[in-house]
Amino acid sequence: MNISKLALIALLGSALMAFGCSDDSTGGGNTAGSGGSGGSGGSGGSGGTGGTGGGEVVACEDASTMCSNGEIEATDENCEPALATPPTADVCTGGESTENPASCTATGTTVTHQLTQLEILGDCNVGYNLDSCDGTSCVPGGLAPGEGIDGVDNALAGLAPVLVGVGGNLGGLDQALYDSICDGSMDLGFRVDLNLEENCAIVELLVDGTATSTVLLNVSNPTDGAVCASGVLGAIPIEIAGVPGAMHNAVLRATIGDEGFSNGTLGATVDQATAGAIADALIDGGSAVVAQVFEINDNLSGDTSAGCNALSMTLTIGGVTEPE
Repeated sequence: MNISKLALIALLGSALMAFGCSDDSTGGGNTAGSGGSGGSGGSGGSGGTGGTGGGEVVACEDASTMCSNGEIEATDENCEPALATPPTADVCTGGESTENPASCTATGTTVTHQLTQLEILGDCNVGYNLDSCDGTSCVPGGLAPGEGIDGVDNALAGLAPVLVGVGGNLGGLDQALYDSICDGSMDLGFRVDLNLEENCAIVELLVDGTATSTVLLNVSNPTDGAVCASGVLGAIPIEIAGVPGAMHNAVLRATIGDEGFSNGTLGATVDQATAGAIADALIDGGSAVVAQVFEINDNLSGDTSAGCNALSMTLTIGGVTEPE
């Protein structure tokens, strides 16, 4: 299916009007207008500076509080040997803190968990409010879906009904992620040192078996040998259809047990290069219009005078323990 850039923009625009969030398309126009009139004031954006430093977002523009979902095609699980199935335990409630603990004492006992599941969470109203803004915190692209309920940033899922109009489906991305895990081009793991006395964990991100970063996570809800781990992971590399990329600002809640981790919800942003790889995995020529779907600013500053430069997404992740 070969589609020119202009034709694809037109088709996606028509699809958004027909299948997407009707309130969002109107809100997107209002947002852009507001950003334009406030452009001169935005250049002195003290609010944007404060937001970068982790301060409260002070500039949010009205947007629809709900986005629309679409069907996602099932993954063809054709890996040989089959990928190990994560356990089924789920002790996270969704209200656990995602503010990392300040300290955590190492116990000296670690367990390595290998990622075997990574797929789109298909409900665009479920996930994380990454930019702390119930509304838009930057001037969105023309085709960007609005935020989900309570400011949920999971615009990738919100593109599902848009893609229907141009013969695409988010299942293509799920397949690309599955294939990358299957062929070993995306080899991610977590080495976890649980400290139940201090309700925390020291977690190393493993890329191709090598530790690349370390974070401290909260540990809560201990139940039958499982706990909920939550917090900010930062940047995580991903591989999509042979194209290396990265997720930024990654936030996680996941159940960790004796057999692995399960029912993990990972929220993150992806920049233009990664979003382009995602778009091309969904439809021929998708990267040509990828800037049209940006709806969040990667620095999460909340500066409405800035243009959106990233796409938000929420993924379901899981994995199994490996021998030390």
